[in-house]
Parts: sequence; C-alpha cells; structure tokens
Amino acid sequence: MTATTRVRPPRGVIIGVLVGGGLLLAALAGGPPGRDGPPLDPRSDGPLGTSALVSLLEGLGAEVELSVGLPGATEDVALLLQDRLDQEQTEVLARWVRDGGTLIITDPGSSLTPPFNGVGIEIPGQGRTLEPGACTIEALDSVGTIEGGAAVRFRVASDDELCFGNREEGAFVVTRGAGRGDVVAVGGAAFVTNELLDERDNAVLAAALLAPVAGTSVRFIDAPVPAGGGDKSLSDLVPAGVKRGLLQLAIAFVLYALWRAIRLGRPVVEDQPVDVAGSELVAAIGRLLARTHARGAAAETLRSELRRTLRTRLGVPPSADTNTLAAVVAARSGLELELVLEAIDERPVTTDAELGAVARAVSSIQQEVLR
Repeated sequence: MTATTRVRPPRGVIIGVLVGGGLLLAALAGGPPGRDGPPLDPRSDGPLGTSALVSLLEGLGAEVELSVGLPGATEDVALLLQDRLDQEQTEVLARWVRDGGTLIITDPGSSLTPPFNGVGIEIPGQGRTLEPGACTIEALDSVGTIEGGAAVRFRVASDDELCFGNREEGAFVVTRGAGRGDVVAVGGAAFVTNELLDERDNAVLAAALLAPVAGTSVRFIDAPVPAGGGDKSLSDLVPAGVKRGLLQLAIAFVLYALWRAIRLGRPVVEDQPVDVAGSELVAAIGRLLARTHARGAAAETLRSELRRTLRTRLGVPPSADTNTLAAVVAARSGLELELVLEAIDERPVTTDAELGAVARAVSSIQQEVLR
C-alpha cells in the first residue's frame, strides 16, 4: 500500500495570493475617484461646488476658461467667486476692467465690491427668497424671484445700477462703472452652487450675468499663487491616485508582516493588558465639567480660536463685527448663516447640549472652509 503524501502549496504562492487579495480589497474600498472639491470649485460635483454652472454656460454657447491666471484681452467676462488675490493681482484685475472688461464678483468681502448695508444680512428663513424689486439693470429684466441663500445687500451709490433691492435698504446685485468696463457685485455665491442653481430663477440670473449672448468668453478667476504662498498642506498636493497606491502598499506590507510573524509550535501564555473602559474616561471628564461649570469657557475657547482663524484665512479685518464675519463665511462657503453664527457669536452656553451644538458647528466650518 502506498502512503498518500499531502502536498502543501509553496509559501511564496500563499504570500502572493494574500498580497493580491489585499490590493484588490484596497482598490474596491477606495472606489472610483470622485470629483468633490472645496466649496465653489468649478470642477467639483459636490453640493457646494459650481460644476453645474460651467455646464450651463457651455450649453449656452459660452467659451469657459478654467485655467489658473487672470483675465486677458480676449476674455469678455470674468467671474471671481472667492477673492484670494493679493494687492498686485487686484490692481491688474482693476486695470482689465477699466480697459473694457466685465467683472462679476460673488464675494462680499472683496475690496472690489461696495460696502455692506447694515440691514443687508439675510437670516435663514427671513430673506432667502429675493424679489427683483426696483431693478434698474436692463440685462436682468427677464429674471424673476431667486433663491439667494445667505445673501448680503450692498450700499447703492447714486450712479450705480441695482437689482433685488432698493437704494434705501441696499441691493443684492449692484453694477458700478469703472473706466470702459463694469464691476457687478453680487451679495453671495450660494445661488450658483450645484445645490441651488436649479432653484427658481437662479440659472436665469447666472446666464444673464455671465453669458448674455452666445460666444461670450468667460474666465473663472483662479489666481496664480505667489512663490511660497498658498494654504494647501503637503498632503493636499498629493494626487488621489498616489494616495490609493500608498494605501495598497501599506496593506501589502501588513499582510506580509502578519505572515512572517506566524509562530509555529505550541501556544505560549502571555500576560494580557489591563482593560480600561473608555466610558470611565468620558464619565470623568463629564464630572469635571459639572464641578467647574466651565461650559461657557470651553465654548468661548472654541469660538475665539475659530474667529481668529477665519479672519486670517478670509482676510476680514479685526474691526469687523461678528455678523459681518458670519455673512462673509456663509457667502463664500454656502453654509447656513445660522450654523455659522452658532459657531462664532457670543451667545451664552450653559448646558452640555449647547456646548455639543457649538462643537459640531465649529467642526462643520473647519471641514468646509478651513480644510
């Protein structure tokens, strides 16, 4: 009788199968590359992106330019969604307008827009829907009611044209002549986001401002960053494909290390680490807060740090009050104004629930505006 010999597969084959399976799992977990980007990014398909606006303009026959740089003599209209220009770039853009260009600005905090009207800050639920009002801009005659989001109204000078407001209380859209060109200030960019562009007459307003006739050349201003400048971290500059490749290599290394760490022989009894329940730490922190009554101090610490960071990042002067800072943040990011006010104003905090609400609001703004 011949004994049956059990043939084991080579160790290298097993390692190869494990590594291949890990890479496949990493690829499936990563999924297809998405197109979500920062708020108001014309290449982003997220709710706060503006890729739908680009598609709308191209569908109307406009020539849309998304490359980095300032508008030149061949561009008819320039759109400045967020003003991140330095002083020299601002002066170049102003000269382009005086030479006959049309500049559309949706950033109320820009130095190129008129000042705010004190009554122009729209609170959610009390002014998101805007009527044309005493509209004197002929190109906007066909525009009806719009959904303005967290809108700001500008002061109107005697020579300005306006729409969605009046000369006494200010207007959402204000046109001001500059040399042979025009600057059109819009009190917020929420109406052109992917989330709101199809609401009411928002698309009609966008088309009337940016592509009044087929063949209009439109430049989305993405200012060149000065040498050594920019607010992106090193990880932000690494392409998504490289990150997924590094993740796959890490998984492969872990699988290989686990294989090499297999110890043959009888199990060895080892001392186990002491289990410490995470809930005990949470309870201790809760008891400490209850004894010191420091909820208000904790909330103010979060808020003051966020206010300082937002003013630095968005270029809002320290003299601006909290309502003005909140309006700029809401207009640039598309977030609800009430959420922004929850995170940065000085309303009292006396309960754990209120402190938790402040922490969540601060976290939301850090993710959408400061990332």
